[in-house]
Amino acid sequence: MADTPLRSVASDGDLAIAMTDNLQALFRAMAASLPGGEIEESQHSSRHLTFPSNPMFKGVWNTRLAADEVDAAIDANIAWFAGRGAQFFFWWTGPGTAPPDLGERLTARCFLSMEQTSVALAQGMAQTEDGAPVMAADLRQVSDAPLQRTPPGFVIEEVANLSSLQAWKDVVVATYQFPEWAGQAWVDATATIGFGRRPWKLFLGRLDGEPVATNMLFTGGGVASILAVATLPKAQRRGIGAAISLKPLLDARAAGYRFATLWSTEEGLAVYRRIGFHDTGARLNRYLWRNQS
Repeated sequence: MADTPLRSVASDGDLAIAMTDNLQALFRAMAASLPGGEIEESQHSSRHLTFPSNPMFKGVWNTRLAADEVDAAIDANIAWFAGRGAQFFFWWTGPGTAPPDLGERLTARCFLSMEQTSVALAQGMAQTEDGAPVMAADLRQVSDAPLQRTPPGFVIEEVANLSSLQAWKDVVVATYQFPEWAGQAWVDATATIGFGRRPWKLFLGRLDGEPVATNMLFTGGGVASILAVATLPKAQRRGIGAAISLKPLLDARAAGYRFATLWSTEEGLAVYRRIGFHDTGARLNRYLWRNQS
């Protein structure tokens, strides 16, 4: 499927939708790039499933249902994922989701909101029950100054081999307090696709040779987006988080992208604001289904 043209003019509402478009492009890329990947899209909702053991690789999204269609859709999606042996999946909500109370309906059916999921599985990804703030930046107005304010000995490299990939995973797992298997899923996916063909770019920050920070850049939906931005606690408050966030976005700007989007944890808000992001007012949430049979 052809990607959306690069966005050149956009309101905050447009950029919030662009963030979800970017995320959905990532799901399509996962399904297209990984062996055995499945994807189904319709005007009412879409879903994808690939092999790595992480609910990012299994999900329902772009939901636009009438209120009286929700229960049947929940049943159908649970059956679809369970029938394929999935142990979990995310159901995503955000700008454009209908009905507006879908999240409440999912929690009533024993899905965990990301607020609950972060406590259970990823304590470093705390957010409120309203969801994660959707942020955006005009890359023309972003300065490269944060790159000059890092400690001596800090360098950023693009992950290009298995050793760096494992180090990237270790930093993400330690920072966000993920289960090991959740981080390993990105190793498995990236290594399976191949470093020269993967649809995302991974970045690793080293301080005096030691891995301390990560980022992931994905371009799609007409914008650039960053995910998995992590800095080990011992390296925080030294300008490293801002630098690792910024460097891939400057690369995207050089490639022609004007706008960047992301969704933030509560702790990340201040860092992103310092490099030029602002809150669009929209919220993104994930609801986790777990196979308890």
